[in-house]
Order: sequence, then C-alpha cells, then structure tokens
Amino acid sequence: MMTGLKIPEFRTYEEEADFWDQLDTAPYMEDDGAWSRFETPNKRAVRVTILPEVAQRVAERAHTQGVSIETLVNVLLLEQLHEKKAS
Repeated sequence: MMTGLKIPEFRTYEEEADFWDQLDTAPYMEDDGAWSRFETPNKRAVRVTILPEVAQRVAERAHTQGVSIETLVNVLLLEQLHEKKAS
C-alpha cells in the first residue's frame, strides 16, 4: 500500500500517463520485510544507464508518439540491430 503519495490534478490523459510513467513508487511503499522473486526462463529485463539529455529526448519522442519510453527504446534498438545485420 502506498502512503504519503499526493496525486496532482491532471489536465489531460497524457499528463497523467507521463506522471505514472515517471513515478518511482519505491519511496511510498511500506517495507514489510517480505520480498518476492519471480524466475523467468532465460529472459530478463536489463537496466541501462543513459545520459540525462538523451533520456529527455527519448521521453519527448515517446510522448509525441504516444508510447512508453521502454517501448520506444526497444523499437529503436531492434531497428538498429536489423539495420546492422542487413549491412
């Protein structure tokens, strides 16, 4: 359960989506000491650190295209990999 989170009023659905996309909920979660671990067969998400200015440009482009940042990054990387493979 999240405690202490203040949710602002949104003018558009896009503003609300951006708020939830950018929100780190960790500070608002109660730590009951129980952690869950889920095993996935050979597939794991990977975190990659990117420069703040790159992150901003990706976020703006994702917002313009109406997709999440994660979706846009995956599409861009796959396009690059396919282009390099075709070369």
